[in-house]
Formats: sequence, structure tokens, C-alpha cells
Amino acid sequence: MQPKKILLSILIITGTFFTSCEKLLNPDPANFYAESRFWKDPVFAEGVLSNAYIVLPSSYTLDETATDDAVTNVTTSSYVRMNKGEWSSQFDPMTSWSTAYKAIYYVNYFLTIVDKVEWSWTSAVKNEYFRQRFTGEAYGMRAWWNFELLKRHGGKTADGSLLGIILLDKPMDNTSDWSTLKRSSYDACIQAIYADIDKAMAILPLDYANITGNVDYNSVYTPDNKGRMCGRILKALKSRVALHVASPAFGSTQAKWEAAADAAAKSLADIGGVTGLSATGRKFYLTLTDADIIWRGNVQSINTWESNNFPPTLNGKGQTNPSQNLVDAFPMATGYPITVAPTYNPQNPYVGRDPRLKDYIVYKGNTIGTTVINTNTEDAQNGLNRAVLATRSGYYLKKLLRENVNIVPPSNTVQQHFVTYLRYTEMFLNYAEAANEAWGPTADPRGYGFTPTTIIAAIRKRGGLAQPDLYLGTITTQAAMRDLIRNERRIELCFEGFRFWDLRRWNANLTETAKGMQITNNVYTSIDIEERMYDPYKNFGPIPYGDLLKNKQLVQNDGW
Repeated sequence: MQPKKILLSILIITGTFFTSCEKLLNPDPANFYAESRFWKDPVFAEGVLSNAYIVLPSSYTLDETATDDAVTNVTTSSYVRMNKGEWSSQFDPMTSWSTAYKAIYYVNYFLTIVDKVEWSWTSAVKNEYFRQRFTGEAYGMRAWWNFELLKRHGGKTADGSLLGIILLDKPMDNTSDWSTLKRSSYDACIQAIYADIDKAMAILPLDYANITGNVDYNSVYTPDNKGRMCGRILKALKSRVALHVASPAFGSTQAKWEAAADAAAKSLADIGGVTGLSATGRKFYLTLTDADIIWRGNVQSINTWESNNFPPTLNGKGQTNPSQNLVDAFPMATGYPITVAPTYNPQNPYVGRDPRLKDYIVYKGNTIGTTVINTNTEDAQNGLNRAVLATRSGYYLKKLLRENVNIVPPSNTVQQHFVTYLRYTEMFLNYAEAANEAWGPTADPRGYGFTPTTIIAAIRKRGGLAQPDLYLGTITTQAAMRDLIRNERRIELCFEGFRFWDLRRWNANLTETAKGMQITNNVYTSIDIEERMYDPYKNFGPIPYGDLLKNKQLVQNDGW
């Protein structure tokens, strides 16, 4: 029997899930290598696993423009089309179907070879360290990509069943019987993800770090591997998964909320609970080593983000425009919502507000660097709808951008940028939400040393709100705390890719019209900008239409 042939370059693959695997196994003959090469070429073997990392996002999606948090001035944007009701199983900007299944293919194939590879010629101990590390990474990456699939494509079918995705634990090829593949139940998918996380956590360290006197260990688990799957990342991932499955859209129960609270607490225990909240976390994106960051992507020295989102007077394209809806979510500096704060003046709306508003959103009179930006209609460049690249909402994005970047030729400059996949602020908010639903605002039945109330107080204090937080002191019911936690989540995690999914897992209103602020002759008027056209079934995403045609065993989510 001839040895199995393997594609040398497994990075460039196109097409949907089913066709992509066929192309993987049928490349040009000149690209074939015998599988036996893996046994003696550990770098080549590791390259298979690396493909699960390579397809991690290198930029934020800014899909808030498909929610009530923002709009975009790019009229051809796929999110604009979604907002107009074009989202379908044939047009799905939110899909990860092909990308995730390709990553899972590589992981599953890697797991078939990891025990056969001679990872080290010099030390049996070192060889075993490598085998365990790479095995753990593979399980962790499979959990990551399965959850990305589940988040986007899991949902209820016409008969009311809650289904997940196709679970694959072995590499499928063009000899496999694709027509037999079915979607597993939602619960089975969650249990598979948990199982992979647990297997990975059992053999991976919390962090990559040296151990005094252990040369073999240090050469395998060197701190240079920071950014690869490890126990700290896996704990955070488990928290994210647990909160998702406990949410109303997926059948909340007391047990699920408790499990979600416990998962978040285990992550937070590694930093000492509330005392470990990063003091600089509200601007985590400015520092590569900010203590708030659990897992981030590679660093890029670019100015693309600023070029796309700075206002026109700074030579930017002004593409992402925060909504009035989001601006209104920021409370006063006293902590009181603008709807009840006696000091809020709708004709001078940015005075006395939560300092995070100034950090994250460019409003009239706010600055980027030392440049004052005006968004009133009298401003011919930056003013509301005054030019093709001008704001449609009266606001420009500031969060995630580097204010010291210059994109005005000929003195263009760049700065370091990176995408953060997981950070501790999310873990704190995960705990606050889950624990409030499980036990209420102030209870600590597990003795973790923090409660929803103390967490929200710490986050708001870091945000610059006056302390003691008099408004938080008025929150005594689970329902009122739920509203406050969701609002803090909206503020703290804005433009990081959470709002689209949070609204859906909460069964919240998807059709709230995005609003803006028109300022003319110093008169402030809230205006409607863009309707959101989401049918109720779009609480869940679709299974891709092309794959339904290829496999009649697949059942589509209801409505698609």
C-alpha cells in the first residue's frame, strides 16, 4: 500500500466545508509528500496544528454596525445589507462554517499523528513534554473552533429542537460518507467542547514559564510560547461557553447559571478576584502586556484602523459611527443613568458624563490627540452627513485606536495594534451576570469573596465614576442588577464583537432603530438613522445553504 499523501501547503484552501476537504486531499501532484515525513520532521508536523491558529482573526470585525450600537458610512458593507433584511443562508457575513471546519480538520489530523512524531532526538523526557503540550493545544483549539461554530450556527429547528453543529473527532476526507453527517444536539456539542477543554487543561500548564533546574521542561514550555493554548486561556474559554449556554435563548436553569458563575470564578481566582482587576483595563488596547489581557493575537505595526475610522479632518474614512443609543448608555459621572440624573442636560449632553464616553467615542468637542473634533452640521468635513466620509450618527469611533498615529501624508506613522480574544474584564462581567441570576446581587454562597455588586462597583470605579457609587447603592433586586450588568457589559466591551451575540443570547430586541445626534446652531436633536430588520427567527444563525444541498441529513434552523 502506498503511504498516504499530504499537502505541503495547507494554508490556502477555498470553498465551503465539504468542497474544501476534497481540495485538501486532491492538490496538484507536485505538492504531495509522504505522511512518513512527519515522523522525522517535527517542524513540518507542528505546521499542521499551526493552521488552527493561523485563521484566528487579525482585526476586530466591528459588527456592532449590525446592532443598535453603531452604523457605518460604507453603504456597501455586508452589515448594512444585513440590517436591510438580506441576511440569509446564502448571504451570511457572520458565518465561520468553512474557516472553523478547516481548522478542526487540521486539529483532528494532527491528533492522529502527534503520538508518532519524534519530537526530540535528544531526550525521551523532552519528547514526551512536546507530545503532551501539542496534544493539549490541539484539544484546546478544537474546543475554540467548535464553540465559534456553535455560537453562529446552533439554533432551533422547525420542530422546536435545539440543535448544534456537526461534531467531528476524526479527519474526514473525500472517501468519507458526507451524506451521513448530522447535527448533534446542542447539549452534546457543549459537552464535547467541555470535554476538550478539560482534556487540554489536564496536560497544559496555567502559563508558559520556566521551572528552575528543569532544562527539558523549559525548552518545551518556554515563555516564548505565550499566545499558544494554556490553562489560563482554557479557563476563560470555559467561562465564555458556560455563560452562553446558561443564557435565556438556550434554556436558562439555576444549575446552568451556577455552573457559569463557578467557571468565571475559577478564572478570576488566578488573579485574586476583584483585587486583580487591571487598573488600566479600560484602555487595555494601548499596552501589549496589560494585566487585563488573557489572550491576544500577534502585534501589527499599522495605521489601517485609524485610516478607516479617524474623522475626515484627520485624513480618515470615518467608517464606524457609534449610535446615540450607545452614547445614552453611558451614565453620568455620579453613576446615575441619564434618564434619572437631575444634572443631565440634553442640550449640553456630554458634560458630567462617565469618563469612558470620552475614551471610547468622539463627540462634538472631544479630541483625538490634541485635535478638537466638531460633528455639528456646520462643519463641512466632519459634520453629520456633510461628506461621503463624514459620520452618519454624529459620532466617530475612538476605542481601539491609537491617537498618536498620523495618517496625513507625507508624515504617516504607525503604531502597534493587536486583537484581544479574551480578557479579564469579560470574566468579571461573566461572573456578575451568572451569579446575579443564580443567587442575586449581593450573595456569595460559594465564598469566592466577591459578588455582582462588588464587581460592578470595581469596574465602575476603574471607569472613573464617583465613589461611593450612590446609584449602585439603590440596586437591590435581581432584575435591576440584571439591567445594570448588561449595560456595563455594553459599555466595557463595546466594539470588541460582543453586542451582536449578547442581544441574541438574551432574547433581547434586535430591531431597535439606530439613532444619531444632529447638532445645528447648537441645538441638539436625536434622530433616527437606520432601522434594524431582523425577523424573530434570526435570533439564531443559519446552516449554509450550499452544505444543505450537499447533505440532505442536515436540518436547517427554523425560518432560514
